[in-house]
Amino acid sequence: MITFNVVKEQHGWAIRMDKRMMTPFWSRDLAIREANCLASALRRHGACAEVVVEGAVPSEPLTQTMDARSVLA
Repeated sequence: MITFNVVKEQHGWAIRMDKRMMTPFWSRDLAIREANCLASALRRHGACAEVVVEGAVPSEPLTQTMDARSVLA
């Protein structure tokens, strides 16, 4: 399973895969949207991929930027 972690960084948000930072973003929503695009592209090619958002509250409603297969953590 490939996991894209959307995490808060010192100067914004970032997408991390394992311990590597892939891309920095100014906003959480942009980072989530890009992580979902990456995960969706991998899923279309048969890979298992998920998105985990750091600091998300389980009762937080899913936003339009979230994919149905995304995981809130």
